[in-house]
Amino acid sequence: MEKAFDLIESFSGIRGIYGKGITEELLKKYFFAYFEAFPQAKKKFLLSGDTRASTNLLKLAAISFLKEIGVKEIIDAGVVPIQTAELAVLKFGCLGGFYITASHNEPNYNGWKMLKQDGAILYANQAQQVIDFVNQKGSSFFLLGRSLAPSLIFSRAVLKEKEAIELYCNYVLEKLGEEAVEKIKQAKLKVLFDPNGGSAIEVLKILSEKLNLQANFVNDLPGKFNRLVEPKAESLAHLQKYFEKENYEFATGFDTDADRVEFMTQSGLVNGNYVLALACDCLLQGAQNQVVVTNDVTSYLVRDVIKKHKAIIKEVEVGETNVVQEMEKQNSLIGGEGSNGGVIIPPIKCRDGLMTTCLFLKMIAQKNQGLSDILQSYPKYFSSHNKATCLSEKARQIKNQLESYYKKKGYIIKKTGDDTGGLKAEADENSYIWFRLSKTEPGAFRIYAETDQSQQKADNLAKEALAIFMNLTKLSPHK
Repeated sequence: MEKAFDLIESFSGIRGIYGKGITEELLKKYFFAYFEAFPQAKKKFLLSGDTRASTNLLKLAAISFLKEIGVKEIIDAGVVPIQTAELAVLKFGCLGGFYITASHNEPNYNGWKMLKQDGAILYANQAQQVIDFVNQKGSSFFLLGRSLAPSLIFSRAVLKEKEAIELYCNYVLEKLGEEAVEKIKQAKLKVLFDPNGGSAIEVLKILSEKLNLQANFVNDLPGKFNRLVEPKAESLAHLQKYFEKENYEFATGFDTDADRVEFMTQSGLVNGNYVLALACDCLLQGAQNQVVVTNDVTSYLVRDVIKKHKAIIKEVEVGETNVVQEMEKQNSLIGGEGSNGGVIIPPIKCRDGLMTTCLFLKMIAQKNQGLSDILQSYPKYFSSHNKATCLSEKARQIKNQLESYYKKKGYIIKKTGDDTGGLKAEADENSYIWFRLSKTEPGAFRIYAETDQSQQKADNLAKEALAIFMNLTKLSPHK
């Protein structure tokens, strides 16, 4: 069950219940603050969003306000996936944009993601600057500020939904390559798509036609959400019955803005680490001198696949923006977070569930193997995921004590981020225990263990880690 909230403001987006935390008035304040930080974006600005009922209401209010404050050219990319909108910012030469969505939250929620000139969401420090501006200024400031003064510059909103979708579909085909596209066409792969009324519907249907897929759809009426929005085992359980009737290569489930995707076979959901491993295996073919960026709790199975292609892995703290920023530094071909199955492929700088799906198709067609067989060929790792709590004021101290304990045992210590970032203690080159203080739950620690030896070994590593944590905190762990 999703925990209710009226409003959350973070670098990953502004979201909340529409009509409570999220209002047209708050959207106007965010536009005001955004253009204070990025005044050049007034020259050419992109708007887009998902299929929620409130998205169009917010977009209409946005267009009216953008005209009022003198944005010279407004590109309305219509209803498209977030990655399509990010690419459109680049291809249309926009200097910024807003994508209206609450991503994987339920339909009564909405919000927006703030985009930079390169199409990516704002860096964490940039987003915080905008958030602080909104919350530190009184409402009278927004009403009287100079940016709200009428402008003599002519504003126009140009609808480019069809062009944005065409650009994205062509981009996907180019990434796959002509030879791979032909192999996919010849294979006539049978797949099942569940976009759940979200923004992926049109793009999936166009790509299915261009790739000659035997594609079937469920829940493909835009704006009609027949399951929980977030794709996960619970919300996608209904797809299992379709495998009893048809021999599908795989089934997929998307959220409303289509950055998240989950894959299902006859055996159930595919673990996110295997999703990233397969995507890397596909995209690194023939590449040289690549640095692949992952978060520090991504399975070592991804590392092993990367090394097979003579590429280097670079680990960063959990968080999509952390991965993206390091990918920019390393000029990476691919990166992502195995812990959530997110795959990032530049120049688009968010998870791309649609491109990931096409990479799966490419590997199946190239290898002439079923998805399950391909995944079984990858190294086998075992993991145990847990959560425990302590008093917030003791959290940093506990983390330092955990580091000291494992150092004394001779474990290799690796850290990412600041003092609330990840702490990894390596027992050997294929086994580790990982701790991270939650950024959203005060005093909560994520505790993961992984090894290539056995499930019992992973459970034992986790059991020891929890026992040490208990001894330090004197609090009971909980799942």
